[in-house]
Amino acid sequence: MQTKIIQFIPVLLALATVGFRHFSVWCISPENFCYRTTIDQTFLYTVNPIYFFAVAFLPIAVILIFVSRQIFQSWSRLAMWFVPLSLFVILVTPVTSNSWMPLFFISREEISWYLGILFSIISLILVIYKYFSLRRSPLGPS
Repeated sequence: MQTKIIQFIPVLLALATVGFRHFSVWCISPENFCYRTTIDQTFLYTVNPIYFFAVAFLPIAVILIFVSRQIFQSWSRLAMWFVPLSLFVILVTPVTSNSWMPLFFISREEISWYLGILFSIISLILVIYKYFSLRRSPLGPS
């Protein structure tokens, strides 16, 4: 029972991120007090890219609820280094790519989409591989 509760954490974090983005949109409309302030810029620079990463990851998070404990543990080892590395790359990527001589030809939103999709694909491959390797093992899944 405790393992299944722990396996709900990724989907809850992804849903909280998606929900936070949708509920915080009120701050960027022109009628509100924080329009074109530091809060508005923070939303644009950090919440939006993390939202795109979470949307790309959400289907895998739902799948992780139903996998065995061994598969979830192997996925969590992947997530422990991939998610912080992705967040670092997202935060150091320029917000826009429209300067007169861009060093990066990609914006923060685009890199968050790409990294989210890459993380989802790698996670899905890992889950499928572990599922079939545990079924082939003589001990079987426990």
